[in-house]
Amino acid sequence: MYLSHPITYIHYMRSSILRTILSALSAILLTISAAASDRDSVRAEDYYIEGIRCYCAGDYRSAESSLSRCLRLEPENDAAMYYLAMISMSRNETDRALSLLEKASSVSPENTWYRLATARVYSGLGENDMAISVYDSLIAEHPSKSDYYYELIDLLVRTGKLDNALEALDKIEELRGVNELTCNARYEILMRQNRLNEAEEVVRKMDEDFPSARTALLLGDLHKSRYNDSTAMRYYKKALALDPDFTPAYFGLAEVYRMERNFYYYFQNIDIFLSSPDMNPEMKASYFQEIVFPSGLAQVFKPQVDTMILCTLHAHPEDTTILSLTGSYYIAVDSVDRGLELLMRNVELHPDVKSVHTALLGQLYYLEDWERLIPAARQTTERFPDDFTLREILAVAYWQHGDIKEAVNVYLNILKNIPKDHPMLINCYGSLGDLYHELGNRHQSYAYYEKGLKIDDNYSPILNNYAYYLSEERRNLKKALEMSRKTILNDPENATYLDTYGWLLYLTGDYEQARKYLKDAMVYGGKENAEVLDHYAEALFALKEYNLAFLYWGNADKIDPSLGLSEKIAKRRAEAGK
Repeated sequence: MYLSHPITYIHYMRSSILRTILSALSAILLTISAAASDRDSVRAEDYYIEGIRCYCAGDYRSAESSLSRCLRLEPENDAAMYYLAMISMSRNETDRALSLLEKASSVSPENTWYRLATARVYSGLGENDMAISVYDSLIAEHPSKSDYYYELIDLLVRTGKLDNALEALDKIEELRGVNELTCNARYEILMRQNRLNEAEEVVRKMDEDFPSARTALLLGDLHKSRYNDSTAMRYYKKALALDPDFTPAYFGLAEVYRMERNFYYYFQNIDIFLSSPDMNPEMKASYFQEIVFPSGLAQVFKPQVDTMILCTLHAHPEDTTILSLTGSYYIAVDSVDRGLELLMRNVELHPDVKSVHTALLGQLYYLEDWERLIPAARQTTERFPDDFTLREILAVAYWQHGDIKEAVNVYLNILKNIPKDHPMLINCYGSLGDLYHELGNRHQSYAYYEKGLKIDDNYSPILNNYAYYLSEERRNLKKALEMSRKTILNDPENATYLDTYGWLLYLTGDYEQARKYLKDAMVYGGKENAEVLDHYAEALFALKEYNLAFLYWGNADKIDPSLGLSEKIAKRRAEAGK
């Protein structure tokens, strides 16, 4: 177009140039935008890869950070959602985990793995019906996917829906045919239902179609449960013929020999079983505690049981359960140093496992080894400062060692930190009452007793001690008698409580009732207690039953000469004209 007017021409040229510039700029911006998008995609992928790397390394905090950045750049990254859900599950953040899995499933509905994970989360939460519903939907959509059936069966068995589990097994066998896996599952379910004949039929079929050491073992176990020892033994030997290293069969043989009291072959086979590091150490420990020790084998066959213990320890030299078991065993058979060595080794190997500390403290307490218990308990309380029971063990250790002030300090420290609704609080008050009384501070002693009774005015240990100490002072006897009477109502066969109550009745002049309760104190365990006998003798003397009184005083003096009853007996004989 020809433009004659210069100004119009200039304007046209400017517009044309501007359009060209804008067009070019637009192209550049699109290119930049695409490049930026590509860069975001690359960055998202980098964050995702880094997140997975950290997740696999167990660094969940870093994994969460990287995966979250990935999602900010790619909000529809379902894989990142899945791994974030798994991290949330590790922290018991189940609501967040379920939300993430739901989002991942909506982004990628064809990915059944996310729904499978959802079912597992529900199962872990105990929401079994929800989990079953997810499995049912997966099976409905993918009826030929046998893995879903197996997971469903496992859940149904765990929730006790055994008939439903058998129905699911029938469907699997329709799809895939009968195999060793389905047979084993059916056997386990039938055994849970106590349908022993049907279970045996399944195993016999397995033995025909899929002969194995395990199948022979199952048949052996079935016959052993029915006390068909010879048949059971035949199947255990068959298992070992199929696989000489099949350790469970040695256990089965050992048990048959034990029931037949053929101890030579029992020990021979059980040692092979116990020597295997592949067998569950907790099961072995349970076997000792449920079968070996209660049966008295350790007393009759001590060398053989020692060998059993050594075999087990050799197989699991660093296992917490085995070290606790063997340590306690050696202490029980008077090999104290060896036992404590193993228990202390357990603590060194597993310093963060509380049970190994308590096992050591428990044995030291049993041995009344206060010298070693104090540093051990101090070490334990430093590692587990929030466990007030462990701190009380330290207090008791000081107490028994005679370090009364240290025991008081530990209890006072407990009181600074213990919650006001903690069940141990009342015991702390009671113990401080006893300790302050030993220190001669009766004011503090009774003040702590009163604090304890404000929590529970029916707490017998405090009621008894408070009442008895008042009886020693011969004051507030009415109050003491009322407190003591409560202990009798709570525990009418407790010798200590009966003695306190009987003695208070004596002090208040009710000699007939005093004799009755003091006699009951002896009946329920006080016969060997010199103080109980002394109190009973006093009641008899007050009732003018002199000969009987002197008889019990004489017995009391023999049991504990430190009471210095000889002088009292001489004085009472003079009073009675004896």
